[in-house]
Amino acid sequence: RDAEDVVVPTSGGRYDVHLKKRQRVAVYWEEEVSEVRRCTWFYKGDKDNKYIPYSESFSEELEEAYMVAVTLDEWKKKLESPSREVIILHNPKLMVHYHPVASSDDWGSTPTEQGRPRTVKRGVENISAEIPNGEPLQIDHLVFVVHGIGPACDIRFRSIVQCVNDFRSVSLSMLQAHFRKAQEQQQIGRVEFLPVNWHSALHSTGVDVDLERITLPSINRLRHFINDTILDVFFYNSSTYCQTIVDTVASEMNRLYQLFLRRNPLFKGGVSIAGHSLGSLILFDLLTNQKADPEEGEHSGEAARATTGSRGIEGVKEILKELELCEYCDVFEKEKMDRQALFLCTEENLKEMGIPLGPRMKILHYISSKGETQ
Repeated sequence: RDAEDVVVPTSGGRYDVHLKKRQRVAVYWEEEVSEVRRCTWFYKGDKDNKYIPYSESFSEELEEAYMVAVTLDEWKKKLESPSREVIILHNPKLMVHYHPVASSDDWGSTPTEQGRPRTVKRGVENISAEIPNGEPLQIDHLVFVVHGIGPACDIRFRSIVQCVNDFRSVSLSMLQAHFRKAQEQQQIGRVEFLPVNWHSALHSTGVDVDLERITLPSINRLRHFINDTILDVFFYNSSTYCQTIVDTVASEMNRLYQLFLRRNPLFKGGVSIAGHSLGSLILFDLLTNQKADPEEGEHSGEAARATTGSRGIEGVKEILKELELCEYCDVFEKEKMDRQALFLCTEENLKEMGIPLGPRMKILHYISSKGETQ
């Protein structure tokens, strides 16, 4: 099994731990990969008295020194950690970790063993570590949470992921407080909350570059804060960017829902959506303009479907036909260009697609004239 990368779902299935790589990866959203350690040797922290694992490489050094000391019955072993701190193995029951304290010697002498030492432990025996029970495997309901303006979602400037974590923890605490017996008997499960992020998708369209070009250098922080937050309201009042936001929210919920079903094939619960601030308006518009597809029946397997405006390449073909540019339909189809993408096109984009100058001017004039009226 050592040659395989065993993947273990953790935190209610929202993260995957790759055992071979020792990495913890978020499943539903983008997040920096975090390190996972196979714990053998620990030291007690200074602030909260919790035991903290050493790195795996240094744990191997400690284990090797420990085994030599046990085998030869030679103790008082001294090792230096990667951060140049000193660990001394006095005997099997007394192992300590000293902070490095700079000496007053101007000749750069090594750190002296001063200060209160930390306790070092081998293994997890007699360590009063509080290991959480984890979340119930059964999920009865799924809630998508859509954020409002800006990348931060509360006065502490936390992300949508962090804020949704609070929803989940409060929900779990309420279940444990009021329905503990039903949970233990597996009569009820839990509510899963998943964040829907549209801000990063909007600001990755190149709009930030345009904003930067016209942002004055005075009161720099305030102007950039407004660019990241308040301007989202104006973007939503723009026909082009409003459609981008609505499409992003709909497609992101559908992506999350399909991924959730693949990872939870036994899920038969309901789905709800919750929006904060501008997020509630986005959801209202999305639901108001949603139309049922008669070919797919009542349960289509999608959380939401955006139907505002013309969809797909057919809408673009109609525009090209109106402009008498039907010969370029194949080019736009090859680039998977729908109506929304067309209205985001610049002259440089059309040039990269190989569209000649004359047709480019026609298309750009159409975009500028129609974009104001839609």
